[in-house]
Amino acid sequence: MRRASDRREGERTGVGRRARDQILAGRTSPSPVLNGRHELSNLVLFLADDLREAALAVGGIESFLYRARSVLEKTTLEPDDLRALVEDREVIERFDLLSDAIGSLRRSMAAIHEKLKSNR
Repeated sequence: MRRASDRREGERTGVGRRARDQILAGRTSPSPVLNGRHELSNLVLFLADDLREAALAVGGIESFLYRARSVLEKTTLEPDDLRALVEDREVIERFDLLSDAIGSLRRSMAAIHEKLKSNR
């Protein structure tokens, strides 16, 4: 069953990991509306970088979640198994990276929006 916070984003696309892999591989094609605007070229490059950074962070967080699930499903769960997860500093760094990337992504989109809106 999907959580309310997940359902709010609409129906699942079915692309999941493939979407993240495509973003990481640089397979994001900006709209012709954006490509045709020289004054937006740098903003579009920043936006693509922000998308890749966010996708990279999500992959790291997904890896942590998979490890956590595997540990919690162990038939011989030991306290040290949990300690390794709890003390994983990289997870905190990935959440920080994701937060920064999402914030930057939103700022980039807002800047593009303002430029498009002002040129109507």
